[in-house]
Amino acid sequence: MIDKFMPNDIINKKKLKVDIMSNIDILMASYNSEKYIASQIDSILNQTYKDYHIYINDDISTDNTLNILQNYKKQYNNIFSINQNSKRLGIKENFSDLINKSSADYIMFSDHDDVWFDNKIDITYNEMAALEKKYSSYTPLLVFTDKTVTDENLNIINTSHNEIEKLNTKNITFNRLLMGNVVSGCTMMINKPLKEICGYINKNAVMHDYWIALTAAFFGHISYINKPTMYYRQHNNNTFGAKSYSIKYALQKIKEGRKNMRQAVFKNIIQAESFLSQYENILSSNNTKILKEFISLKNKRNFYFIESIIKNNFYKSGFIRNVGLFFAFL
Repeated sequence: MIDKFMPNDIINKKKLKVDIMSNIDILMASYNSEKYIASQIDSILNQTYKDYHIYINDDISTDNTLNILQNYKKQYNNIFSINQNSKRLGIKENFSDLINKSSADYIMFSDHDDVWFDNKIDITYNEMAALEKKYSSYTPLLVFTDKTVTDENLNIINTSHNEIEKLNTKNITFNRLLMGNVVSGCTMMINKPLKEICGYINKNAVMHDYWIALTAAFFGHISYINKPTMYYRQHNNNTFGAKSYSIKYALQKIKEGRKNMRQAVFKNIIQAESFLSQYENILSSNNTKILKEFISLKNKRNFYFIESIIKNNFYKSGFIRNVGLFFAFL
């Protein structure tokens, strides 16, 4: 049934299949993870929900990560698979490869340096089951949660990542997501219909979770669970870290100039152009209009930029971010 949503180039791509069947595939991309990865794997192994398989793509680590993973595979061969890439892929492409190896009904994503609460799968899966009951199991669906921010030793910094980041998780629409992502990949679960329509993550996607969130909002539904299900570890090697959005932070960003904000918006516009190109043969005229309106922002400044934001609800998440956005394009 989902094939009717899919562009021909996605349908015709060769899919990598796996022999081990599980209800949930947990995907992890590792790279030089020797310091933290054992804690994360242990937290997954300690889950109250047990019908899952762990797939890890190692991105050519140069430390002891691969040896650690091999030891886990020896102990848990029935639920543990590892692969080392033949070349460096980076986070986005690494997860894209993992997604397209999965044949499970549901997919969860794991960073290599966090720690899951032992009921993370249960909580997320129960919400997914409720969504499928409401919208049907053929509908592309995404569930994500909050997370607790800690230091590198798992001492709690803040119990709610989304609160300190001032993320608006109550009004998640495609229009708003075009301007900025609020869905953390390490907290989300997607169902197979969403995985199938996403296909391989587009090369112009800002990040894999951002692309998946856009696709879910456009073709299906997103549900947010307002409770943390994991420890989000902060350390010197974080690719993306938690930031506390405040007036002081906003002033600091203003000092850095308008250039950074504009570059971020232009990256989102390039992503939107690729989204339109990939799905244009299945979009309604109204949906196409929304995307083209957003893409047209690249040629607008001053009042015309702000007018388009307001008219089309292309807001960022939170008041301070929107002040910065308007300031950057005045």
